[in-house]
Amino acid sequence: MIKFNGIYEWNGIKKKHSFARPVNWWPDSCRLTIIDLPDKNPDLYMLKPVIVFAAETKKGYLTAGRYQDFVKRICKDFDLDKDKILWIAYRGGEPDTMKAAIFVPGSKIGNEVFYSVKWRNLMPNEIKEISRFLSLL
Repeated sequence: MIKFNGIYEWNGIKKKHSFARPVNWWPDSCRLTIIDLPDKNPDLYMLKPVIVFAAETKKGYLTAGRYQDFVKRICKDFDLDKDKILWIAYRGGEPDTMKAAIFVPGSKIGNEVFYSVKWRNLMPNEIKEISRFLSLL
């Protein structure tokens, strides 16, 4: 099921009475596709039942240095669990331009955990799984 397929925008303004930081301090947007995979086999538990494809639109300021805030905002806005997402950043619609994110927990202040993001190439089984969705990008 496609949960979202379009341009996701933010204005860079921090909301009053909110501790959450904006995705970026400047307005920008990205191309975002969120796919909730159906349960093909109810007896088999999927570790990553949601795929997120994200590509920057190059309209404004890049999110590269703020990717953890970007991911947190997307998870909050679409009610997603960060640990159950195969997060893919891409520049073109081909698998060889795509990278999968690995979120590494770092420091913690109060209840908020700060993550660093590392990128890896897609594995063959991931390429096979996402290939049917490439026409959406």
